[in-house]
Amino acid sequence: MDSFSDAHDMLANTSLVERFLEYVKIDTTSDEHSETCPSTERQFVLAELLVKQLGEIGLADAAVDENCYVTATLHGTVESKETVGLIAHLDTSSAAPGVNVEPILHEDYDGSDIELDDGVVISVRENPELEKCIGDTVITADGTTLLGADDKAGIAIIMSVLEFLQKRPELPRPDIRIAFTPDEEIGRGTAKFPMEDFGADVGFTIDGSFDGEVNIETFHADSAYVTITGVSTHPGTAKGKLVNALRHMAAFLSRLPAEISPERTEGREGFIHPYELTGDASSCKCHLILRDFDRDAVSALGGRIKEVADSVLKDEPRLKVEVEIKPSYPNMYEHLKDRPEITERLLEAVRRAGIEPNLKPVRGGTDGSMLTQKGLPCPNIFAGGVNFHGQTEWVSTRSMGLSLCTVLNLMTLYAS
Repeated sequence: MDSFSDAHDMLANTSLVERFLEYVKIDTTSDEHSETCPSTERQFVLAELLVKQLGEIGLADAAVDENCYVTATLHGTVESKETVGLIAHLDTSSAAPGVNVEPILHEDYDGSDIELDDGVVISVRENPELEKCIGDTVITADGTTLLGADDKAGIAIIMSVLEFLQKRPELPRPDIRIAFTPDEEIGRGTAKFPMEDFGADVGFTIDGSFDGEVNIETFHADSAYVTITGVSTHPGTAKGKLVNALRHMAAFLSRLPAEISPERTEGREGFIHPYELTGDASSCKCHLILRDFDRDAVSALGGRIKEVADSVLKDEPRLKVEVEIKPSYPNMYEHLKDRPEITERLLEAVRRAGIEPNLKPVRGGTDGSMLTQKGLPCPNIFAGGVNFHGQTEWVSTRSMGLSLCTVLNLMTLYAS
């Protein structure tokens, strides 16, 4: 049985790096304030390019639908009980600029801090993964934008898997279904996913971080929306009349427990994160995200939000204080725990790539969270990137090559 473990051979025999550099230059930032699907028309630019390239590889059914979901099929070379889905997302986060990305290749990386424009420094102290990258080619943006490895590294890896397998029809492989989704970064990546037509029995998102990381567990996630409405009047005659919503929202935010904020938690600890604030003195609204690996614990965080909101109302009964809590995505482990063979096969694919699997819970979510809940079990595989959503994002081409090896090993295992 063939196994793949030479990242540099993968880089030499596919257009992995070239594809990645092409994709990151396309602005695909999503917009959570948009109500359309996709949330931004610019995601179609990358989607249509991928359809063209999939056709050139030989996937004749490649298409993009009206909602910007790209799908295609690479037919298997052996009879297999299961069709395997490979999935990555088109959009990038709006947390940092995603337009005019200028990727920089730091070849034969020497192990020192990487200095970029605008005083941005990617330090070895804050990025211990860099110690494993001496001699690698490390790719960054120029310091003014994010890079877009989340998840254009995943897209480039999937495209290179298809390229590699199509050139080697003697290699055993199952039927493979491809999906590139819009709007993952705003939690809507599976909102209109073509589940019935996709037809995969098991899926894998290529949307993780560094060497060997695989994820079968994500946060449970809720969103909370707290709206405070005061009493508006002219400030010149406001004494005893004005109730300033902004001041009371400030009190609400100051009373949130600081010890369960993102900046003070790690590992399996959950948090409350004030994410966005809009409004004025008459009325304002705060969007908060609630995260924990346990469903009951997330519900308890929602209870804390309501307790703090009630305390603000007690301060000033003339206020109107509303709290709305909505589920965002589930912990995929709730379903994957009943399919241990999927995890076992994935871990074996990583080992065959010559690295030790790092089975790590994700302090976030992936498209796989919702796909798993909808009936398509879908763990997550590393794609080589670090520091997603910011100007210090970087990726090792060697780590991308190892991800490519892992996916190829996985296809071999599903063909056996």
